[in-house]
Amino acid sequence: MKTALLLCGVLVAAYGIEGEIYHGVAVAPDGMNAWVVTIETTAVYHTTDFGANWQPQTIGTFRDFFDVCFLDELNGWTCGRVGDIWHTSDGGENWARQNLGGPKFATRIRFLDMQYGWSSGGEAILLHTTNGGEEWDMTFFPRPPYPSDTVDFQGVRFVTRETGWLVAGRFPEGGDTFAFGQGYITKTTDGCATWTLQRVDTVYDFYDVAASDEQTAWVVGGNDRTMAGVVLHTSDGGTTWLEQSLPGGTRFLRSVTFVGDHGWACGRNGTIIHTSDRGTSWVLQSTAVDTTLFDIEFADTLRGMAAGNSVVLFTTDGGRTWVRGLGGVGENPDFRSCIAGSRLAQLQVEPSVTQAGAVSLKVRRVPGSGMQDARLRVFDALGRCVLTRGLAIVDYGSDTTLDCSALPGGTYLVRIDTRAGSSTTGFVLLAGNR
Repeated sequence: MKTALLLCGVLVAAYGIEGEIYHGVAVAPDGMNAWVVTIETTAVYHTTDFGANWQPQTIGTFRDFFDVCFLDELNGWTCGRVGDIWHTSDGGENWARQNLGGPKFATRIRFLDMQYGWSSGGEAILLHTTNGGEEWDMTFFPRPPYPSDTVDFQGVRFVTRETGWLVAGRFPEGGDTFAFGQGYITKTTDGCATWTLQRVDTVYDFYDVAASDEQTAWVVGGNDRTMAGVVLHTSDGGTTWLEQSLPGGTRFLRSVTFVGDHGWACGRNGTIIHTSDRGTSWVLQSTAVDTTLFDIEFADTLRGMAAGNSVVLFTTDGGRTWVRGLGGVGENPDFRSCIAGSRLAQLQVEPSVTQAGAVSLKVRRVPGSGMQDARLRVFDALGRCVLTRGLAIVDYGSDTTLDCSALPGGTYLVRIDTRAGSSTTGFVLLAGNR
């Protein structure tokens, strides 16, 4: 039998997106639709085929985004600076503003159902809706014990309409006099009417929280002096929080998510850790990136994405392998894009399979842009280059065939770089009897 291939199609054209800071990611329960939002720009990207193709979406604001959440493939919300909250009911084709004002930034947004949602914010402020976002109420937390100059709520999670947690942290900036951790954990059991402060930490800052029921939750963060990561766990509703043992090399954690007994957390220097026993033990997962990952979300125990500085990663095997799905692989300096963002930089790559089981690629440039020398490289799931080829790209297309018969089964990215731009496409090689 010949080798079988699942072709993933073009990921992105060279629109200069490799410099984006992907700060929030949402994966719909269908495991196919996903969205990422960016900080320091207002870019939003959507995929309907789990990262094979990405399309930009437009939200009419100049304020950047911190987070995004979707209940299904149609209904979602995003939040950002100055409490800017937007909603879509058609998968992001159209977005409508629901709120502006309140905290200096809205860091996380979470909806339990179509009516009840929460957004954590800076300066110890929580935004809360009970009617799908038509109205957002603000809760100003008292000082003391929540000093607004040091408490920025970074994470929020509710397990019922009444019970949920907020966590706070504050990453020090230049000249900051707050040299120690500013971690806060607080809980409500009456739908935000009252809050109980469960922990104040002078070592750790806390950035996200996950919960499976009213008694069980996990909080992640880190030490802003050593950059070591931390995971705290409660099984008694937050009366006690115990620090869980983490693998060596775990860096400051920014996001956590759980699906049943399985959990993942991500953070600095490409850190992703995984547990299959509700945090009794954690292991590092290899990402082959060395940049901060800000958000992570899974549709089930196999399909998940992580968003970070200039990169979005995806997995279809629970994180055993992570593949760059947006932002591409590191560029060779000799073929660095000189005019990223120009339509002259756009490349189109159409994969197909030959009778012999090799991958055939048709490469096109935008008509009228002339012939370009290019370098074609194939990367495995760990980011290692396994094939390299030079080629010339002409206006209306040229075919090249890659002999992949020597490669083991797995997920691969094909990267084509020219001095005018780059393009990335993916395929999954399913090793069979040759």
